[in-house]
Amino acid sequence: MLKGFCINILLVVCLAVASLFIVQGKEAQAAASSKWIVTTQKAPVYDYVDGKQVTIGTLLAWQLYEVVTEDQNYYYVPFGNATGFIKKGAHIKTATKKQIVQSKSKKPVNSNLSIVTKTESIVFNRIDKKQKAIALVKGNIRYPVARKISNWYLVNVGGQLGYIHESKVYEDLGIPVLMYHHMLEQPEQTPFEKNSMVIKVSEFQKQMDYLKQNGWKTILLQELDRYLNNEQNLTGKVAVITFDDNYLSMQKYAYPILKENNQKAVSFVIGGKTRSFAQSWDPMTLQYMGYKEMKETIDIFDFQHHTNGMHLRERETLIPYLISKTQKEIELDLIKGREHIGKPLEDPSSIQYLAYPWGQYSSHTIQAAKAAGIRLAFTTETGNVQRGDQPYILKRQGIGPYHTMDDFVKKIEGRY
Repeated sequence: MLKGFCINILLVVCLAVASLFIVQGKEAQAAASSKWIVTTQKAPVYDYVDGKQVTIGTLLAWQLYEVVTEDQNYYYVPFGNATGFIKKGAHIKTATKKQIVQSKSKKPVNSNLSIVTKTESIVFNRIDKKQKAIALVKGNIRYPVARKISNWYLVNVGGQLGYIHESKVYEDLGIPVLMYHHMLEQPEQTPFEKNSMVIKVSEFQKQMDYLKQNGWKTILLQELDRYLNNEQNLTGKVAVITFDDNYLSMQKYAYPILKENNQKAVSFVIGGKTRSFAQSWDPMTLQYMGYKEMKETIDIFDFQHHTNGMHLRERETLIPYLISKTQKEIELDLIKGREHIGKPLEDPSSIQYLAYPWGQYSSHTIQAAKAAGIRLAFTTETGNVQRGDQPYILKRQGIGPYHTMDDFVKKIEGRY
């Protein structure tokens, strides 16, 4: 009996020692995989915005930077809201252990506050007389902030503490997600004369031209999604253009304007209203785009979810279906809608974003949306989207016939 007891004790000790070696081995492996580099000359930092490679900053010579990952051509370093990539070459050296020990500092944890650079801005390593420049951030770049210290913003640049002076930036007021519905050339000559959701085509033209002429880029919800999840950098002047209901006026009027301006937009589609093709155009009534029209405009529009059959209200109480129906009923409707809306795209899995009809929702609506594979959902509450916002109650900026160009500018700038 004593012999058996001793054997058991010995076995426990052996397992403990083995576990210790395994843990130490993993720690050693993790430490070994942590890589730092030094540039011997200035190195541009790149990322993709609106599908295009843009320069978002510059790493300065003889500074130490952490490598998050790498591929055959690039190193990826912490920069801005995600990572930036720098091209490999002879000017990039692996840092020595001594350099790493001497330069390592505690990384700041980002808050939900962001800044936008006015012009190219210097990032310093400290805020006293001994400060040195360690990087540059291009103008019109969004950058998350850990906190503000006096006149300086504390940021993470390349895995190091950095400081940007407040005079070089302004606080980020969020990304505008513009909300449109229907448009006509002369709504005053139709039954939609006093409809707050119907704007003039000429006003839409002015608004889109303003965006283009003033350096605003249009992005789709996939990029906004990645930005909110700290997976992508964005410039300061970006906007999302959305249309609710998928009306035929989108193809007739909005599509050529957007195409001419090289702009993108999102259409939130009511699945149950979508047929093989649209009814003939008639400015006196409403028609919905069909599969045919969706395929014809897919180079500009990204089609997303506005429910399948729940853009309705209860007959007696007028309560929206997304509130009155059960969580399971809503979930099944959204799943069916993803299949239906995704049919012309041949990829139902791409339907990941939802606009609540009339902006109405409840807690069980959100749970149903999550269960159905929805990643972001939008209300009609006025405001811009910011880092840290709850992803299933995102705000938008509605555009109606009563909004002036001054109103429009305030909306995109987050001042409305």
